[in-house]
Amino acid sequence: KEPINDYFLIDIKSFYASVECIERNLDPLTTPLVVMSQADHTGGGLILASSPTAKKKYNITNVSRPRDLPQPYPKELYIVSPRMNLYIQRNLEVNNVFRKYVADEDLLIYSIDESILKVTKSLNLFTKAKTRSERRRQLAKLIKEQVQKETGLVAAIGIGDNPLLAKLALDNEAKNNEEFIAEWTYQSVPEKVWNISEMTDFWGIG
Repeated sequence: KEPINDYFLIDIKSFYASVECIERNLDPLTTPLVVMSQADHTGGGLILASSPTAKKKYNITNVSRPRDLPQPYPKELYIVSPRMNLYIQRNLEVNNVFRKYVADEDLLIYSIDESILKVTKSLNLFTKAKTRSERRRQLAKLIKEQVQKETGLVAAIGIGDNPLLAKLALDNEAKNNEEFIAEWTYQSVPEKVWNISEMTDFWGIG
């Protein structure tokens, strides 16, 4: 009985690290790179962001410290200093892509690397598929491809009947599958939501 709307929660994968990769003409999905405060001082600072390959290869997170990396630092690993003004500029560019598909009142910039789009009014403008689910996925692919074309950045998109379901779809499925797109609906709550084993994997629960 809940009202059904159409929400996308869009995350730019490993945003700071991806921006730094693209600035160097490197593939953000395959290049081992970390953004580190005090990057010029061995042993100091914090790892602020890591590319997907760096996370997997060195078993680190975005709250790791330099000492958590192999010592001495691997030659293949790019270690770079943060450039917040650059990241803010890239965030503006990404959200300007979103503005091509939704009105300003339907765009919420949630953080520097995530935005919430209410696409209910946009589905019939940009897609022609028969079912609602197909139209959602068609539009998500269109936006994802446009972001990559204009900025080089890779987006992951959670689709949901409300913002919570979109966020849970993003964090628990879209970020981890090959397509980087996942849809969770009210009908899929028993199958999807109730099978999240860790309470801390729910958006808003720390």
